Amino acid sequence: MSLQSIENVIAIDGPAGSGKSTLARMIATKLGYHYLDSGAFYRALTFAIWEKFQTTGEDESKFPFFTEKLADACLLEKDEVEFGFSVSQIPVHCELSAQGENVMFLGEKDISHEIRDPEITKKIRYIAPRRAFREILNRHIREFARTHKLVMDGRDIGTEVFPKSKFKFFLTASVEVRAKRRYDELVAKGFKADLNHIKEEIVARDESDTTRTVAPLKQASDAILIDTSTLDTETVLNTILSKVSPSGQI
Repeated sequence: MSLQSIENVIAIDGPAGSGKSTLARMIATKLGYHYLDSGAFYRALTFAIWEKFQTTGEDESKFPFFTEKLADACLLEKDEVEFGFSVSQIPVHCELSAQGENVMFLGEKDISHEIRDPEITKKIRYIAPRRAFREILNRHIREFARTHKLVMDGRDIGTEVFPKSKFKFFLTASVEVRAKRRYDELVAKGFKADLNHIKEEIVARDESDTTRTVAPLKQASDAILIDTSTLDTETVLNTILSKVSPSGQI
């Protein structure tokens, strides 16, 4: 069986603020599955490539150009010759803590904290849209899924990463509801927030996610659509669990 044919994954896709990450974690807990944060893999690869870039001595402004050329070389399998390292051989991997938390490693080094640095967050946009990098990370994620029952959330889990998954859900909600959720979350953490600004950011993110060339946000043809605008978390959770099966087994 090819890694792309793995079925043992519950895929939850949807736009920013639709509640998918919270629900994915709750579903994993309920079913005894593992929650896998696909975004952490992108953060880890971004961190690793940024470290490689820093050894060049180039100005930070050159990083977008560096990643573009690296991705092109990667597609042609010339990255090791042209850059001195192979992206596919960068030792990024995930391990699960005793509590089931995702712990990201670069070789033997735990980089779980470093990848949350705002500077890394800003640079992800130079890595995530590149087909060459996505294919490498998808192989890592599929390999992980061979030995773990997973619940994953994202924007292309059911369409690109695990297209053969038996259970796919697409969560959505109105822009107003998603903006208010994000606003409340930030305020609760002690940050200042502007609701209108957040709404504008969400609209822009939706446009970017749905129109990008590589792995755009879209509902898989066999995914169950759930509009969470007027539903509380418990209702959505129970809806998804009832679709998976009474015993919660795939």
